[in-house]
Amino acid sequence: MKRLRLGAILHFIIAIGHIGCLFALDEAFDAYGIKDVMHNMVFGHVWMLYALTIGLAQAFTLAGLYALSASGDFRRLPLTRTAIFVIIVLYSLRALAGGWACVMDFNWLQCISSITPAFIVWCYYPGLSSKRTCPYFKAGRI
Repeated sequence: MKRLRLGAILHFIIAIGHIGCLFALDEAFDAYGIKDVMHNMVFGHVWMLYALTIGLAQAFTLAGLYALSASGDFRRLPLTRTAIFVIIVLYSLRALAGGWACVMDFNWLQCISSITPAFIVWCYYPGLSSKRTCPYFKAGRI
């Protein structure tokens, strides 16, 4: 339960970080070395980069709310266990891809950006065993 709460806090911090990056979006993309890729992806429509960043912040917030739902601190959201599973799979893939990128071309920002998803997977893993951890199940509300 504490690990799920920690995962939720991390997601909320990441969401706030994305909102903060809106004020210096090109610099943030440049720091990660994806500035050209991002601008090519939106075909010159810069507003789409801001919309994408806001959408990511909302997705991170929703992932945090699902962690709180799985821990019982928040009301039960629909498909909580499925959402936790999808979050774990996506972050596992991100950690593996980031780890491979670190092996190929090491830099500290990439390394930290790869360790964080692995840590979030560790935080969210107890959410899969809803029978043991979810207080709603224990109370007979599921």
